[in-house]
Amino acid sequence: MGRMLVQAVQTNPAVKLAAAIEFPQSPLLGVDAGSLAGIEDQGVAIVGSLDEADGFDVLVDFTRPEPSLSALAFCQAQQRRMVIGTTGFSDSDKQEIAAAARDIGIVFAPNMSVGVNLCF
Repeated sequence: MGRMLVQAVQTNPAVKLAAAIEFPQSPLLGVDAGSLAGIEDQGVAIVGSLDEADGFDVLVDFTRPEPSLSALAFCQAQQRRMVIGTTGFSDSDKQEIAAAARDIGIVFAPNMSVGVNLCF
């Protein structure tokens, strides 16, 4: 999914890729996100934590519930917006997301297909 997101950002002049994050032990750390996505280099090296990512306004997250909630806490503390496309949240996790949405802008759509979201 990350590669597709990087490709999508590159096709839209209204948005700019500011950071790309992988898990801390990933062999992809340091690789240019564009190169990894099969497009031209973006000048954005993949980092292993949100603390290393700077200059982003909106975090797009398609990970798993645990890292997604950790990213949510970071975004809330830093007043950054978030798009969450992760699935598998418990009811209490969803309540945590709803509470954070009172402080920061959040799009929470565990399925990004247009048809499914119309049903939601």
